[in-house]
Amino acid sequence: MRIALSEIWNFTELIAASEQGWTLELVAGELRVKDVALDTLHALRSDAKYDTELLPSVFTFREILWQPNVFTEASQSLPALRILASHCEELTELYREKGQATLLLYAALLSGIGEATHRAAKALEEEQADVKKALGTLRTATFPIIKFFIHHPQNRLDYHRDALNRLNYAVKVMLTQFYGRYTELRDPFWQVQFTSDVSVEEQIVEKS
Repeated sequence: MRIALSEIWNFTELIAASEQGWTLELVAGELRVKDVALDTLHALRSDAKYDTELLPSVFTFREILWQPNVFTEASQSLPALRILASHCEELTELYREKGQATLLLYAALLSGIGEATHRAAKALEEEQADVKKALGTLRTATFPIIKFFIHHPQNRLDYHRDALNRLNYAVKVMLTQFYGRYTELRDPFWQVQFTSDVSVEEQIVEKS
């Protein structure tokens, strides 16, 4: 079952902490974070380890992800792409070393941004590179990941509003200037499944 980010908290409140059999997967475009524990999802809501400066550092201050016509040539775009990719790699490594469940989830998402940024940089290193196509592909790929971080419940309200305004602006730019289509922009969501550990034979015994 597919559940939106805004609806997942109400849904999980209906699940008892001791209830077994739930499988959670975070889907952010092409990126999938599988086998997320229910405890981890609950921890996201009140995550004291969440760095509120994360969102500005990977999106709000990164004009390469939302500004129009700032980087019209490949040579102008490459430095910003390399810096963003390096930043995501450093954070990914740091979070993985700490090993906390919520940080490991963030690491997987940041790795996705870093990989998409690397692909964009590689495309722009080619001769006769199409800057708009490369940046449009990058922004489309990172859109659902950025949106996850924008709607993290531990964000500062002013950071949330600022980033959301810039994301909406980025959508307009993608549609009008970067060859994008609205159907290509996919919202992140949770894929939730339930599997009972009780076998059919056990159910028959219980009923008898």
